[in-house]
Amino acid sequence: MKLLIINPNSDEQTRLRIVEKAKRFAPKDWIVDVVSLRSTPKLMSTYEDVANATPEMEQLVRDGKGYDAFIDACHSDPNLDFLKEITDKPVIGIAEASMKIASMEGNGFTIISPSPLSIPKKRVLAHKYCCDFYYQSSVICSENDEESLYKAAKLAVERDHIDTIVLGCANYTNADRYIEKKLGIKVFDGIACALFIAAGMAMYRNYKIQ
Repeated sequence: MKLLIINPNSDEQTRLRIVEKAKRFAPKDWIVDVVSLRSTPKLMSTYEDVANATPEMEQLVRDGKGYDAFIDACHSDPNLDFLKEITDKPVIGIAEASMKIASMEGNGFTIISPSPLSIPKKRVLAHKYCCDFYYQSSVICSENDEESLYKAAKLAVERDHIDTIVLGCANYTNADRYIEKKLGIKVFDGIACALFIAAGMAMYRNYKIQ
């Protein structure tokens, strides 16, 4: 299994966090490459950022013929529909994966997000992915450390009485187990969710081709 994770942000620290999660999560016989874009800001927040990222993301997918699947590793799923259209390989967004799995595993989820600007976009994505019934609220956490994210998740549980947390940023990727252990509720990280959905879809596709 060979997967390419595309970090649409240009922040190297984000890429390294994703690499760490892939090493923890993926089986040893998988090859998981993680690349960041060069033409985007450290944190994408506007539709203009998404538009500017399109050529570089397109080139990575078109040139990635040796990969079994691709992961769009920004929780706004930038250019996801376009990327799905230009390849016959699976392309999974981390918002798409985490929201859909959270809606299967819980009765209502809160998304932890890094900026208020992202909240309307996540509401639209939840509707698009038919998860708006389960999307109960959002909380903002501008820090990436485990304790800050735990406090944000705790606030959501106490305020909104939800039973599931979605980590709404790739920078949060390694906090899921920490929050689960402290809060005792299910926490879903988009990188992990997208990894096993992408791999599963690729295996199913290869099975049908054989």
